[in-house]
Amino acid sequence: MIPALEDRRILGIRLHVIVLALLAGVLVWNASLRVQLLLQHRTELGGVEHNVIHGIQKIMLGQDLYQDPELPPFDVMQYTPGYYLLCAGVGKMLGLQGDDARSIFLLSRSLALVLWCLTGWLVYRTGRAAGAAPWASLLATGITLCSSWEQSFSRMDALAEVTTIGAVLLFLRWMASGSERSLMLAGAVAVLGLFSKQSAMAVSIAPLLYLFITRQWNAVRTLLLSMGATVLCCAGVLLKLGTLDALYQNVVLGLRNGFSGMMYADLFDPATYKYFIGWHLLAAVVVIRAWRSTHGPLRFLSLVMSISLAIAMVTGLKYGSRLNYLHESLMLTFVSAAALLPRLEQKRWSSLFAWSFAGYGLLFAAFRTNSVLAWFRLGEPDAIHARHMTDDKAVHALLVGELGLKPDEYVFVTYREYLEHYLVGQSVLTQKDIVQYSKDRLYDYSAFHRAMTDGTVRFVITDGAKGPISCLDSTYAGWEPIRAVNGRIILVRAARP
Repeated sequence: MIPALEDRRILGIRLHVIVLALLAGVLVWNASLRVQLLLQHRTELGGVEHNVIHGIQKIMLGQDLYQDPELPPFDVMQYTPGYYLLCAGVGKMLGLQGDDARSIFLLSRSLALVLWCLTGWLVYRTGRAAGAAPWASLLATGITLCSSWEQSFSRMDALAEVTTIGAVLLFLRWMASGSERSLMLAGAVAVLGLFSKQSAMAVSIAPLLYLFITRQWNAVRTLLLSMGATVLCCAGVLLKLGTLDALYQNVVLGLRNGFSGMMYADLFDPATYKYFIGWHLLAAVVVIRAWRSTHGPLRFLSLVMSISLAIAMVTGLKYGSRLNYLHESLMLTFVSAAALLPRLEQKRWSSLFAWSFAGYGLLFAAFRTNSVLAWFRLGEPDAIHARHMTDDKAVHALLVGELGLKPDEYVFVTYREYLEHYLVGQSVLTQKDIVQYSKDRLYDYSAFHRAMTDGTVRFVITDGAKGPISCLDSTYAGWEPIRAVNGRIILVRAARP
């Protein structure tokens, strides 16, 4: 007989307490790495952090977040604005300046860390609302936090996770109490998830689908009313951030990177999948048992988990996608597993499932935390990145001071460090990854080609190349160096004879 995690003891200590202690050690390790990552001077914590910081700065500097990507400065903001607005709002309350790049990096990373902690609290409350034991809810919480991907360390993923689990918790509270307020809040938070990141759509679909399946038509009307009102409010905010056409060009057309199986290749690579197969087995058990059960919360959790996984697997076909797309479904699997435990009637199967959940959870938490450690080490030594910041400040001072760069003039920076964040609105083609990670050109860049040849772009700054300048499969001759600052080369158009 497998010893029960809840009942059996070793040296007077319950087995589940030992498991939680081990998980707490991994979580402390993970949290310490998160704090150290936050303080690093590197400009990329995952998911092209540059683009997120750029968007926050645009709002803080009073610029439209969404602009025509085919006109200077050729910005592309691929995501809905929730996270940008949150960071910009907090930044303004703290008195930060939009052009203080280092402060904005720290702001975004700090808020993402706060949202990480909030996600943990909501996971615990969701587990308890679904009927899970306190220790199982804590287990789900610890695994969820340890398994966070680097893309949530300073990006909208952090807010999307909060809204996802928040909407699930509110819906479960409605199921328990029948409170119309909880149902309306669940709808509002679900829409705010879409307002944070387009892929956070599972919690907009799952509650409605569950209510249709269970034929609760009054609740359907209430939820639709709440979601509709929230959509209207969000639309009003969106119109203040740019035109409808610019919004469509950015958050719809900007995602057309092309199709790729790279996320699937990453997931099913034997070296990686040996850590994920346990998740799939847990998810399969949860779904099978949930739909044989009459327990409403467990059935709903299995539904939203399945929809989240389906959305992740479909959106993961976008070129450039990574395994972070799976985290919401992972989180919901852990919560669902915790909720399933007290619904298993046979003691033997209950103990086996509990040990499987705990053992796999510890393994996966350690695996992901070790990945965070490897990611942290990529930023060492930090002095190198701090020097990049100092060098870019010197280049900016030279451009604005001695070389007389005016606010309505443009520059093209060929590398990605701090300099573009000192020239928001003036640096052209800042989102270089959109070009790099798209199989086809998303936009017509003829205006960029003209800008590089007709004087619209006054300076080109590189981190070593002295010309000619190559970009977008084109080579631009006629640029000559005029100044060098610690390896940064400033070029101007050669005077015509």
